Amino acid sequence: MSELDSRIEELRQKALEKVRSDEFDDALALYDEALALATDEEVRELLTINKGNALIAAERTGPEVKALPMILMRRRNAHHTFLSSYALMYTHRLTSESKRAIFYGQIALEAANQADQPFWKLAALNELGIVYVLDSQFQKAIECFEQALALLATVDGVEQSFSQIAILGNLGYNKLLVGETHEGLRLLHSVVDEIRTPHAKSDAYIELCYGYGDLEQYETARHYGELGLQFASEPRQARNAHYLLGEAAYKMGDLEAAEEHFDELARFYPEFRHLKSLLFAIDLRSMLNLKL
Repeated sequence: MSELDSRIEELRQKALEKVRSDEFDDALALYDEALALATDEEVRELLTINKGNALIAAERTGPEVKALPMILMRRRNAHHTFLSSYALMYTHRLTSESKRAIFYGQIALEAANQADQPFWKLAALNELGIVYVLDSQFQKAIECFEQALALLATVDGVEQSFSQIAILGNLGYNKLLVGETHEGLRLLHSVVDEIRTPHAKSDAYIELCYGYGDLEQYETARHYGELGLQFASEPRQARNAHYLLGEAAYKMGDLEAAEEHFDELARFYPEFRHLKSLLFAIDLRSMLNLKL
């Protein structure tokens, strides 16, 4: 490998690390620097896929995202087929187009199997599981996460640690959804202290709040719900936290706190004038999907 090629790969690896830490602006700058140096068409295609994936993760768009379907159609090699289909699965997951996300996820999984790459297969299974959750196919989601978990022993180093935290957290949440509350809580507790990004921490704490609410341990539920609210970085998380905290407070007889949280939740839905009254009258937990 030439000195230039080594520098491009170094920049690409640094960018991948920045994406894992949700430092998207830094990642995009590194990809641009690498693209400015790259002349080989295959290397430029790989960088385009990587940058497109970073843009999608940051919920942005750009020419690299728009190039992904054409890159997938070319099927230059198994690696690029996997990466482009995985990125397309991810972008359709973010736009709640579950059927398209599942379609691309199956292509990614097929490419991983054909290349006999355990980490690719593990990543595809984890992402497919998330899509099945959004599509309310919870048993299929559990099957994906359990298959991914079984592959962890074949993956080394940082990738193993990072993947284990994500998969166990996802599996734990789905166990809550199918009524395996104690197991779900055990799995979530096994990873919550290892989660580094505020966004993922918020989800884990809110899921713990949900689980302890199922066990009618409302004081503990409120503790984790408040932590989830503290780390919330998007409206979905704040909505979920306020609803679960309001429910827990109401069940404990703390009507003042319940009203406060239901008032905050109602701000997200100004078109529903009587939402707070409905929340006091009806328990909507069985209809709740924390990922939506």
